This record gives sequence, structure tokens and C-alpha cells, in this order.
Amino acid sequence: MTIQKFGSATLQEINEIEEQYKVKLPNDYVEFLQEFNGGVIEKNDENKVFIKDTSAYIHVDVLYGLQTGSRTSDIETWMNKFEDDLLEHAMIIGDDLMQGFIVLICEGEFEGVYYWDDSYQFDDSTDEENTYWIADSFSSFVKQLI
Repeated sequence: MTIQKFGSATLQEINEIEEQYKVKLPNDYVEFLQEFNGGVIEKNDENKVFIKDTSAYIHVDVLYGLQTGSRTSDIETWMNKFEDDLLEHAMIIGDDLMQGFIVLICEGEFEGVYYWDDSYQFDDSTDEENTYWIADSFSSFVKQLI
């Protein structure tokens, strides 16, 4: 995965976002934020992820960061807008070229990375079912992009 990173998030910034949204981010995602703080993914065949439940691919566009200097690339922007629509312990961490969201559920029976098709790009998406499993962990998700 080639990523144009947004910089580096500090542990203090990460702790603040965890406290603000009442989540405990997994270690692999914390390390990613500390090293990259999100970033724009290069547009090529390596930025696609297969969504098994739809038999389709999404192309990851941006992985959001903390205090990036760009509202559209900042976790806080999207969490403030959509927090009430998310499951408990979930955080929006990115988007794809179709403007759906990459969501990280940090604990519980649904822990993992999901694609939230909030714009109903997939024919199968409905108000009741528009979230699709991608990976069990952030590390597994990133491996699909390499």
C-alpha cells in the first residue's frame, strides 16, 4: 500500500479521541496512527478490497487521521456527523471512492473492520442492511491493501 501520510498522531491525541468517543482502539490501529496518522491511498489495483457479502470490490481512498488540517480527512469530522448512527465501540476510520465509510468496531462480538455503504451504492444495501464485514482486525484489513 502506498500512502501519502498526514503526519504522526501523538499518544495524547489518540487517548483524547478514545475518551471522547468512548472506544479503546486496538494496538495495531494506534501504531498506524502514530506512524502515519491516516493518509491518502494511491489509486491503483492495490487499493481495492473484496467485500465477500456483495461479491464486489471497493477502492479505499482515504484513511482518516487526527487533527490532519483537513476537515474531510479528520476522524472527528465524520464521528461528530455520524456517531449516533454507529454501533457502540465503533469509529469511522476512512472512506472509499464511492463515498462509503470504513468503520472499525473496537470490541464486542462484531469486532473488526467493516464497509458501511451509507450511500447505497450496492444493490443489496437497504436501510436495515448496509454494513459489510471486511476483516477481523485493522492489520488484516491493511494486508488486503498490500
